Amino acid sequence: MAPRLEEARLRSLWKANPSAQEGYTRNYSTETADGDIISVDFNFARQMVRIALSVAREHHRQYIAVIKSGTVLQERELAGKRSLDLTSRIAPVAGYFRFLPDEMLLRSIGGNYGVPLLPDLPGSSYAREHLPIHPLRQKFQPLRSLRRYLTRKRERELRPRGPVRRFFRRLPAEIWDLTLGGLLCLAYTWGGLNLTELAGYLGVAGLVCGAWDWVWRQRDPFMPKVLAFMAASGFAVYMQVQHRMWAIFL
Repeated sequence: MAPRLEEARLRSLWKANPSAQEGYTRNYSTETADGDIISVDFNFARQMVRIALSVAREHHRQYIAVIKSGTVLQERELAGKRSLDLTSRIAPVAGYFRFLPDEMLLRSIGGNYGVPLLPDLPGSSYAREHLPIHPLRQKFQPLRSLRRYLTRKRERELRPRGPVRRFFRRLPAEIWDLTLGGLLCLAYTWGGLNLTELAGYLGVAGLVCGAWDWVWRQRDPFMPKVLAFMAASGFAVYMQVQHRMWAIFL
C-alpha cells in the first residue's frame, strides 16, 4: 500500500487547471518544501511556456520566464519589470519539474535552468523514490548564455530615454573608439606607422567599431564616427599619393 500512496502523492504534486493567462491554455502549480510557489502556463500549439516563480525567502517576490521551443524569450522581475538572469532562482527548484506530468511542456522548456526533458513519475524507467533534495543543476551552455546576455543588452538599449540620457549612455564607448583612432594617428606621428599602414588601420578600425556597436553593444552604429574613420583613412591615402607624385622632384 505504501508505494501506491507515494505514487499518488507524487502525481498530485502539481495541480492542473485551465490557464488564466491570455494566450495560454493549461496551468500547473505547486509549492516547494521551502514555500516557493511555482506556476507554469503552457500553450501546446505554439510550444510556449510561461514560468512564474514566487520566492519565499524574498518575501514572495515574483519572477517570470517565457520560453518558446527551448529558447528563452524573456526573463524579468514581475514588480519592477526589469530584465535579469533567473538561473539562480529557478535552478534550485528545477528538480520539482521531474514530477510534472506533461512531457510536451518539459520538451518546450528545452532543458533551460536544469529542467529535465522527461517526467520522472513512479512507474517510468526514470523513476526515483523521493522528492529531490539536491536539485538538478543547469549545464553551462556558453552560446545560450551569450545569447541571453546580448538579448538583455538589446532590451536595455531599446528602453525609451531622452536625448540627453542617450547621449551620456553612448559617450564612454564613443570616446573609447575615437581614442583608438587618435592613437593610430600618434603612432604615425612618432614614426611607428607609414601612411599606407595608417590608411589601412584607420579603415579597418572604422569598420570594426561600427560592427562592434551592432553585434556586441546591441545598438545602431554611430555613423559620424564610422565616416570620420573612413575620411581619415581616405586622407592618408591621398597624402601617400601626393608624396609619391612629388618624390620625382626630389
